[in-house]
Amino acid sequence: MMEAPKGLIPFSKLDLCRPYHNLLRTITSISLGLTIIGVIGSFVGVINWVIALIIIVISTAIFLLFGKDALTLIKTPLGVNMNHPFIDDEPIGKALVYVQFSDKQWLEMGKHRVRLVNDELIGGYNLVEDHEDYKTIGHFSNSKKKTQLMKQVIIINQALSLRDVVNGDDDPIDDARERENMDYGLLEREWLEEEELSVDGPLAKFINKE
Repeated sequence: MMEAPKGLIPFSKLDLCRPYHNLLRTITSISLGLTIIGVIGSFVGVINWVIALIIIVISTAIFLLFGKDALTLIKTPLGVNMNHPFIDDEPIGKALVYVQFSDKQWLEMGKHRVRLVNDELIGGYNLVEDHEDYKTIGHFSNSKKKTQLMKQVIIINQALSLRDVVNGDDDPIDDARERENMDYGLLEREWLEEEELSVDGPLAKFINKE
């Protein structure tokens, strides 16, 4: 992975992300522990192989149900500088937000919020400005798991919103929502209402506090 620009802190290394690391470790330990119990138990004859198989299936399901979201958030390709509110310090200058794209390049985000758009040419998803021009910023991910990617975009947009508060910039999202009624179908619009898709856990508490 290409190193983040000097002075930039990747989301995975923020204190804000530490609870997700802890959650992932706990879920992985539980899942792995159950798997080991099932395998060893079947080998020594303490557990019937059918029951062992059920235990392994359950342990896998636990990881997929509870660990996947934590891993998705940890891997959010976002970076901020020391002046950003994601850092628990008083800002002394301009807050910056960067995103790492599929080519591993880090790019500073502009004034507009962002959204996902399917890339019909090479697959995966592009990140575009959520703005009437729909300017493509870059190829965001080769993954086809849109729901997971959208959770990462939620975090990116929240980082952009908090950046603008620190920098004293106007929030363009309200104007963008007003333009929703003027959309002529050139680009599919999917506003993420809170009840449709949300980021739970420590980050949600941080966002609500802000």
